[in-house]
Amino acid sequence: MSATREIVHEKASMARILIKSHPLTPEVSAELLAQKGISAFTFSAALIERSQSELEGLQKIRVQANKKAWHAPWSSANSLYTFPTAEGGHECHLPSGVLLQALLQHVQVDECMRHENVVKINVLAQSTRTLTEWHCNSCTDLIDVMELWNWNLANKDFWSRLAKSLHSQKVSVTGAEKIDKKLDLIDVAFITS
Repeated sequence: MSATREIVHEKASMARILIKSHPLTPEVSAELLAQKGISAFTFSAALIERSQSELEGLQKIRVQANKKAWHAPWSSANSLYTFPTAEGGHECHLPSGVLLQALLQHVQVDECMRHENVVKINVLAQSTRTLTEWHCNSCTDLIDVMELWNWNLANKDFWSRLAKSLHSQKVSVTGAEKIDKKLDLIDVAFITS
């Protein structure tokens, strides 16, 4: 896992260096950066635990590269590159948002729950274990509880990472309600045994 972390960091750094020496327009440079610098992170984001400092380091590289793509001085405000375009920013893809998208794609609640198979049993067993560990009755409760915990403490397993990401990105989720309904229909004793 640490090798994957190093590769992700190296690719992000290489994309930043590539942007420095490439004579592209700012829009094309930003797109190139998204393809080269974020793709490796997206691939492994849902599966590998990352600390808050790792995510902040990747965000720093990403913002620096966007400044370079837009020919802005290093001293310019970072918020210009993190704000959405609707609010006047350039809305670069930050690691926290990419992580949330990867986690949501990985779980695909409807796909996991469609068939009676090992995937469904594992998904439900993992979510049940996480709910029990955090002393929550539902996935919605788990998302609310994450307000109390910092990233490094909430980063225990896939479901707690997903809940913390949903809470930190302030995403309202109907998927949590779907999972709660599915869990209500399943015999939890059967899953955890």
